[in-house]
Amino acid sequence: MRVKNIVAVIFILLSCVSLRADNVFKFRGYSGGMMVHGGYVRSAAFDVTTSSGVSQEIVIRGFAYGLGGTAKFNFGTLHHQLRIGMEGYGTKASYNPEPSYVRIGWGGLTLDYIHQSKGKVHPFLGCTIGGGGVKNHILLEGSASDLQAEDFGVMRSYAFMTVTPFVGMEISLTQKVRVVIKADYMIDVSGSHPDFPHGPRLYVGILFGRPTLKK
Repeated sequence: MRVKNIVAVIFILLSCVSLRADNVFKFRGYSGGMMVHGGYVRSAAFDVTTSSGVSQEIVIRGFAYGLGGTAKFNFGTLHHQLRIGMEGYGTKASYNPEPSYVRIGWGGLTLDYIHQSKGKVHPFLGCTIGGGGVKNHILLEGSASDLQAEDFGVMRSYAFMTVTPFVGMEISLTQKVRVVIKADYMIDVSGSHPDFPHGPRLYVGILFGRPTLKK
């Protein structure tokens, strides 16, 4: 009788565990895709000095746009999940004096939390830690459309480290396809770069992945 009772208790416990399988912390799938982005950026004021010693104050301000992608792996319960992965993007902004422009390429490790709701909208928030490079092409006079050397041009290039918080949501189209919308703000934490353009960016894209809403 004791053996039967023990077996019965074990069976009941296993049944309860199976009924609560959605609370088990485990691997819950993956996702990845591409996104386009755009936003308004602005730098601090900085001086550019010509070879003749003349200085001109410049501020980068304008619309930034670009393209990139991400890949993430999900861990957690059925509805509450942590995701770890990688992302990388390139962005460009033109500014005055024309045709000056700045290009930024960056990427890094992403960590976020997503609530896998029972509906179609799944909010998330997180942060990317990484780095990249900046190329700032300043042309005070002249044209970028010819093959003539310009006397008043500067090409500045440097690396940076970044912490980029973000928030967004994923909208399910099917079990394997989602539209993603997110906003971020890239912060230069590597040092003082007065010509580094800060500002919010809005991302829109498509994600593909293994279903993560099944027990």
